[in-house]
Amino acid sequence: MFKEAKEQMIDAQLRDMIVTSPDGPITKVAQTASDVTRTQIREGSFANKILPPENIGNERLAKTMTEDLIVIDDLEPDSPGAKYVPFETVPEGEIITGSRYITPMARITTPMFTKDIDQLRTYDYPIRKILTDNSIKDGMATHDRKFIETVNSIVMNTEGGPGTVHPVTGKLQLMDFNTGTIERDTFVEATKMLPRGNKNGKFVARNYIMLAHENTMRDVLKLNRVEIGGDLAETHWKDGLTETSIFGIKAVTTIKNHLVPEGWVYFFAEPTFLGHNYTLTDWTMYLNKEAYFIKWFSYWLGGFSFGNIAGMALARFYGEELPIDDGSSS
Repeated sequence: MFKEAKEQMIDAQLRDMIVTSPDGPITKVAQTASDVTRTQIREGSFANKILPPENIGNERLAKTMTEDLIVIDDLEPDSPGAKYVPFETVPEGEIITGSRYITPMARITTPMFTKDIDQLRTYDYPIRKILTDNSIKDGMATHDRKFIETVNSIVMNTEGGPGTVHPVTGKLQLMDFNTGTIERDTFVEATKMLPRGNKNGKFVARNYIMLAHENTMRDVLKLNRVEIGGDLAETHWKDGLTETSIFGIKAVTTIKNHLVPEGWVYFFAEPTFLGHNYTLTDWTMYLNKEAYFIKWFSYWLGGFSFGNIAGMALARFYGEELPIDDGSSS
């Protein structure tokens, strides 16, 4: 009874807001509960788990000759290696220069929704809230799509294909195993890509977090007692995959198979060794009333960039390469 009364109160507050706000207020999207039957799962952003968002203000925007919204960040300078020198000599001189990179800002918007106010009388659940929440999560999927497209464009930029070094970093960042499942030995080999660096000892990073489809991580459940230990194998059999990390690497799973194919595992360094994920305007809802119609949509403003392209790698254990979604389903 309490939950039902709460839902009626929430819906009544929505109708009051519609009637008393003819000038179209800007309101933050609020959380409400509903008993409506769902038809599919919508996730939050996996990109935000890998590269946590940072809220910034106008003071962080760089002034340019145009009105483009960009943030300029500094990149760690490369220092020359130390070396032995004879007595009575001085070190050779080095001119030190710093590097910078740009993070451009962009806006993501949901569709514009329209509804006859009087038709809301026929609903006993907050339909506007559900549509808004779903569309925002679809917007987050758009953000994830751009994120994973960028990662793919970096790690797949090899002249000789998988198993060859990246032309810019000189380190291995893409490996194909074609094992048909997750195996202990091949998985360990995949985790060596980031710490290995290049032949000059540059671009060394540690595995901090990995991203994979949920079904890919379920292959870990196939590992037997010898491979992962008796107690853990028994736990997997009874409770499923309960670990939040594998080999000390944090695990992030997703069901967005149109973005992360089954059998693919992405490895990332710590955010400090990756780049930035900025938010200028968090998800906000605009609402406007015209006569007996209401119109609303939600939008977000921000951007991300990778200052260190050596901080990511991809291992493909099985599965065919899928085309990146064009956003039509997001």
